[in-house]
Amino acid sequence: MDKLYTVEDIAQMTSLTARTIRNYLKDGILKGRKIGGQWRFTEEDIGKFMDSGTFGEEIKNRTRQDLMDFIDGVNTFADNIGEVQACTIVDLYQTEEVVKNKLDKLDEFINSYNEREESKNNWMSFSCERIESEAKQRVVIFARPQYLIEALEILK
Repeated sequence: MDKLYTVEDIAQMTSLTARTIRNYLKDGILKGRKIGGQWRFTEEDIGKFMDSGTFGEEIKNRTRQDLMDFIDGVNTFADNIGEVQACTIVDLYQTEEVVKNKLDKLDEFINSYNEREESKNNWMSFSCERIESEAKQRVVIFARPQYLIEALEILK
């Protein structure tokens, strides 16, 4: 049986809000099925959604806004004075297969981090964009420095 994902799972994967994901459902951009009154999605459903032009533009716009917020000092997850957050941009000039493998590992690492008790109120996220004209994958990561170092180890 295929693993099924929730609206919240997709929101976390994409750094979009659950409300945005539900709007994509309503507009027919994202397909899924209701099981017990709750929306569920297969990896195939998510893949088709992520390949849609609308999703790609949304992520680009969201990533740009997140970067501008970071530069402007809008603190996205640090709640207390003395906390440190970091952002980095990594360009991967590697085959799509190699990049996909690294991004899968990065996704696993971030999901395991976000499930830890110590990560409450201290989330970590990444987004990525394929830039065909330059044959690269651009990855943007927001995290605490100690976890950013681990994420960069995965991508090296």
